[in-house]
Amino acid sequence: MNVKEVVASAPGRCGIIGNPSDIYGGAVISCSVSARNRCTMRRIEPNCTTCEDSRFNGWALPDDLRLLQAAFNRLPIDGFYEVSYETDVPRSSGLAGSTALLAAIVACLLVLRGEANRLEDPVAISELVRDIERNEAGIVCGYQDAYMVVHGGARFLDFAGKHPVEPGPVGKVKDAHLGDRFLLITTGVQRLSGSVHGPIAERWLNGDQDVQLRVLRAATQAHAVYNALLSDSLTDELIAEAMTWNFVDIQAMGGSGEAIDELVKECLEGGAKAAKLAGAGMGGTVIAFHDDLEALESFARSKGYTRFMKPLVQEGLILETVKG
Repeated sequence: MNVKEVVASAPGRCGIIGNPSDIYGGAVISCSVSARNRCTMRRIEPNCTTCEDSRFNGWALPDDLRLLQAAFNRLPIDGFYEVSYETDVPRSSGLAGSTALLAAIVACLLVLRGEANRLEDPVAISELVRDIERNEAGIVCGYQDAYMVVHGGARFLDFAGKHPVEPGPVGKVKDAHLGDRFLLITTGVQRLSGSVHGPIAERWLNGDQDVQLRVLRAATQAHAVYNALLSDSLTDELIAEAMTWNFVDIQAMGGSGEAIDELVKECLEGGAKAAKLAGAGMGGTVIAFHDDLEALESFARSKGYTRFMKPLVQEGLILETVKG
């Protein structure tokens, strides 16, 4: 099929329990969010624009080329295209927006290469997206983001055998919906995930036992909550305890930040059973566990916060349009 236009999208994600142990062979419980990022590629006649990257001369391009360049390094295509993005996931908010956009770009390129059948294997596509983000874009990242934006839903992800540098065996993906009493609150402080994960990963790789033990505890908490879910013995107390300890360890490793710490404190003041970082730190987004989400949102608004979302069990990476 001679494709003239393709549109793909993928959701953001929120880490509920276990992050950032996914980088280090650990496990996480995570859920997609309501917001999606989208990429459109449309064939055009070459225009007269120029680009610092000569491979894209004649294309019509968005301002930020980093992710497109990284994906194109691995999946080049011939011809001239107009590329546009729609990004509903708050930028640099710790909700894997960059990974969601990268996954959408990868899906578009695969279709234009005549390789759309590869999208039928979500585990392989998850690994490909993470590999491109880590090794082509140079972003220090874990495996949760790529697996979640591709698979969507609410998942327990087990990355036993994986490593910050060497990918190891593929991850295991299981359903794990913990209910609907979670609220996401964004601080408005933007940061790049690699700037947060990089120093922690370096310490882990250098054998810092404190970091290694805290990462292990985060993974153990994710396993404990998932096992309780399977055995129908999950309690609010177990979820809250796991989230609380997860955040204590994130703080101790240097993965939080003043804005996150303050927001977590305010969520607890507003009656949350627990609150923690939903992704990378130094800004970004908090996920709070509360019996009355409307009351918590009202309280947070009184403190000046304006951006809220809820975890949403929705489809992962999809092709929305393919026109010949």
